[in-house]
Amino acid sequence: MTRLIHWLLFGLFGLLPVLAPSGPAVAADAAVHVSPQGNDHWSGRSADPTPDGKDGPVATLARAVDAARHAGAHVIFLRGGTYRLAETVALGPEDSGLRIAAAPGEKPVLSGGERVTGFTVEPNGVVSAPLSREPGLDVTAAGVRLRAAQSGNFDPNDPIRSGWFVAQQTKGGGDKRQFRFPPGTVQPGWAMPGVRVQALDRERQADDIRGIERIDRNGTLVMDRDGWYPFRDGTTFRLLGHPDFLRFPGQFAWRARDKRLLVRPHDPDSFARSGEAVVARLSRLIQSDKADRITIEGLAFTDVPYDGSAVRLSGGKGHRVLNNRFTAVGTAVVLASTDDSEVRGNSMEHLGRSGVELTPGSSGNRIVANTMRYIGEVNLYSAGVMAAGVSQTTIAHNDIRTAARYGISLKNWNPETKNSDNVIEFNRIRDVGRETADLGAIETLGRSDIDTRTAIRFNDIRGTGGLATDPAGNWLVRYKGFGIYLDDLTNGVTVQGNFLEDTGWAAVFIHGGDKNRVENNIAVLTDSRDKFIRFEWVPKAGTAGFLHDNTAARNIIHARVPVEQIVVSLTGGEYRLDNNILDRPGRNSRAAAAPERSNARSSQGGTPDPYFMNPDKDDFRLRANSPARKIGFEDLPWSQIGPEGAR
Repeated sequence: MTRLIHWLLFGLFGLLPVLAPSGPAVAADAAVHVSPQGNDHWSGRSADPTPDGKDGPVATLARAVDAARHAGAHVIFLRGGTYRLAETVALGPEDSGLRIAAAPGEKPVLSGGERVTGFTVEPNGVVSAPLSREPGLDVTAAGVRLRAAQSGNFDPNDPIRSGWFVAQQTKGGGDKRQFRFPPGTVQPGWAMPGVRVQALDRERQADDIRGIERIDRNGTLVMDRDGWYPFRDGTTFRLLGHPDFLRFPGQFAWRARDKRLLVRPHDPDSFARSGEAVVARLSRLIQSDKADRITIEGLAFTDVPYDGSAVRLSGGKGHRVLNNRFTAVGTAVVLASTDDSEVRGNSMEHLGRSGVELTPGSSGNRIVANTMRYIGEVNLYSAGVMAAGVSQTTIAHNDIRTAARYGISLKNWNPETKNSDNVIEFNRIRDVGRETADLGAIETLGRSDIDTRTAIRFNDIRGTGGLATDPAGNWLVRYKGFGIYLDDLTNGVTVQGNFLEDTGWAAVFIHGGDKNRVENNIAVLTDSRDKFIRFEWVPKAGTAGFLHDNTAARNIIHARVPVEQIVVSLTGGEYRLDNNILDRPGRNSRAAAAPERSNARSSQGGTPDPYFMNPDKDDFRLRANSPARKIGFEDLPWSQIGPEGAR
């Protein structure tokens, strides 16, 4: 009898939210439903409107969050369709445990954009529509990112290197806010609302996107605030967004005098009849502060400016961002001082800046099995995964391709951004460093000079570029690009079982670090200037900048071209090379110099390759009788690399 009374009371109290007289509500533990056909005056208890038209799904995610709070519900389902957000959906501690997900079989899209319609045809293949305020640099049409019209001799067949002006430093040396330009190249009238300047010092380490304070007739451009580095001779810059630059299909600009968005489409008449553009406005779509266990699953996010983020989870722990799609956003996901959270199985494409960013104080997070494409399309200082001040973080099984700068980067600038006990493994990284220099497909910065206890293992890296200019503005290609870059005193890293091909200056670069181990890697050299490993001190760090106790052992260097040297040491300090193999196919019969102390062994050519199954067809599995096995070299876990290898 006691159990029966307890059961009846529990059931009654569970129904109280539904029976409350204050209006429709959602039962505890039920889902709140959202639909483009919904109404925010309804309860959200059902996925479809009721037959009498008096109740059904709500219309906005913000209303659904409010309904879930009042009812104690922990699930919100979104039906298919586009939801245009005018304000950020804000979550707090009271929303802990909330799951926001696509309804089964549905494809909901959250957009932070402003629709622009009513285009009319203007002369010279341009269409225009009213737009009350400048669009910034993020505009799409039919879901495709448009390019801001740019100054200079832009060539759409060479969008990376064309259209840049070359600048010189101002009198007295480089300045972070201003530079000089050649007479006649830049017009003072181009300094107007809606126009940006994008500038990079000649090392092209970071780009500054700024407003223009003024353009002097004496040949000086002054930005509205400082940039990253002083602008020296050879600085490259371009202006973005002025109507004078609108010359090619796929570009846009803003005409300030009559406040109209200008687009140059392939078919102006058709675009004027039925086309529309979307201007990214909202800098964050979903923001969580100090909540725990927020799950975001199966949604699509779009139309976020390059300096914004689609999802930002700040503080808390146990969050999950699963199987979403992000396109034409700035950064897809930011974990800010967040613990024990997972970003898994997401697709991230056409990113204004980065895929995933982790800020200082984040620990125990997992970035797993995501695909990232076209990274840094607006802001070149970007990465598939960018982190600073993180610990016990796993970045694994991601597929990262086509990036302006890094594939994966861990930054340590100061005591607040120390990194330790992180694992970067089983990632596939392709075609990075397309528009900047001084980078790695995987890069770590270690200025705090601590033992990082980091593992970088079983990654497949192919194609690390590097682009800079000399003082005269001539392009330098494959410049300061590396496969795995242990920069500025990074210590205590195990670099193991990685495949590195076409990685610029060196497959592995140890810059002033100590106690790093480079073991059981395969490096494929594709240029006669390439090196397997580079050791270099950091003069500005004093005695701490010398290298100590670094080892490279049991690595195979496969040279597709004649090479003279596979190791370079610039005041390298202490290092040891042991049982490394130089695999030099027979067609490259020119002798390769074995580096001092390397105990390097060289294949004498012959067909087939004695070490690998078929390297000419990129099959670098070890042969069963490979001589490399005699020195303890182990085959790489090829099937586990990339998203398909994640369990």
